[in-house]
Amino acid sequence: MKALVTGAGGFIGRHLVERLLRDGHTVRALVREAGRSGDWPATVDVVTGDVRDPQAMKAAAAGCEEVFHLAGKAHALTEVQGDEAAYRDVNAEGTRHVLEGAVAGGARRFVLFSSVKAMGEGDDRCLDETFDGPPETPYGRSKLEAERLVGEIGRRAGLHAACLRFPLVYGPGNKGNLYKMIAAVDRGLFPPLPELGNRRSMVHVVDVVRAALLAAGQAAANGRCYIVTDGRGYSTRELYELICRALGRRIPGWQVPLWALRAMGRAGDAIGRIRGERFVFDSDALDKLAGSAWYSSEKIARELGYRPTVTFPEALPELVAWYRKGRA
Repeated sequence: MKALVTGAGGFIGRHLVERLLRDGHTVRALVREAGRSGDWPATVDVVTGDVRDPQAMKAAAAGCEEVFHLAGKAHALTEVQGDEAAYRDVNAEGTRHVLEGAVAGGARRFVLFSSVKAMGEGDDRCLDETFDGPPETPYGRSKLEAERLVGEIGRRAGLHAACLRFPLVYGPGNKGNLYKMIAAVDRGLFPPLPELGNRRSMVHVVDVVRAALLAAGQAAANGRCYIVTDGRGYSTRELYELICRALGRRIPGWQVPLWALRAMGRAGDAIGRIRGERFVFDSDALDKLAGSAWYSSEKIARELGYRPTVTFPEALPELVAWYRKGRA
């Protein structure tokens, strides 16, 4: 079976391509720039193209029976206020072009890699797919629009189509927020917060790929949208202590009080407004540390038999080893 992977040069895309090859698929990898084609296996058909170009997407999808759509404009952490039009152009209209290319090329299965940001922010509850809070960012709104297009075009074309919503995705090779947290803890720059009782969801890239294959291969997934996590909710304090232990660092006996962090966040907000670019620590950053973003993957477990294979404590030794290798 031939599969198209858009955004194949990214962290998740690389892992998905490797798994598809191991499973015997023929893979076409779509990258935006030729320089990102990198050191792909010789069996991978690497093509370049921009999802904003409908003709390029038709050419990329031609002859592919499965399409895994990962390409998009990621949420930029430095933005004070995101560019609504830019996100919509890439994440929503770009998805339309990939869908139309998939239909024109005779694809039978389509899986969109979306985000929990498409369903808005909650409180301290564990949220599932029934939560109808509107997305709060341009990124989230563009992802929700992309999901709606998948449903509409999929139904109209008789295409098996599914959407997957992911929280923070981690694993060796990803220098995202979790890597930055490990680095900050290692350098003694991460504030030792008190236990606030917040809960945040994550998922290992191996389980992201497993979920995508389930969504593509099972008839029950057609027209559905699923949240995918590792089945646990972690407090920031718990993550901090786990990382300290994995790094072999002593857990400090003191803690930064929440009132002090809030004062620092407000100061960061003011600096960001003056600069026109987010400061390294502001109220939004504090919310990421002290707030909850907790989600349930019970629906995909019940309907598709998804079971996470990796939790954060189990993955930490490999993550720390990769982090140290990069610093050597």
